[in-house]
Amino acid sequence: MKLVEQRVIDFVAVTASKEPTPGGGAIAALTAATGAALAEMVANLTFGKKGYEAVQTEMEVLQAKAEEIRNRMLELSQADADVFNIFMKALGLPKNTNEEKAIRTAAIQQAYKDAAMVPFEIGELA
Repeated sequence: MKLVEQRVIDFVAVTASKEPTPGGGAIAALTAATGAALAEMVANLTFGKKGYEAVQTEMEVLQAKAEEIRNRMLELSQADADVFNIFMKALGLPKNTNEEKAIRTAAIQQAYKDAAMVPFEIGELA
């Protein structure tokens, strides 16, 4: 089951457990998604309300951008857990022969790069 499809109480419980995921990146992305959701809420609260006519266009832009960020952050929350799991699998690859060692090293290096890009995008988007 995807992280973002879990009940909040279950997501928080697994975060508190000894399981390696979700970790900091997933939590940061989820937190950013809820922040974007709050920005969306503010925009949505102005639609059709007297006194906010002058900012409707601005609020429509805010709502659309916040929705885009919220959705991407939810994707990144899962992606953070996924790249960590790929990294752990790479560490577990066999290393008995020179060929296996080379394959393992290449997989670990790629996993390092992929694992760095997800938190980078989370930070950049936040």
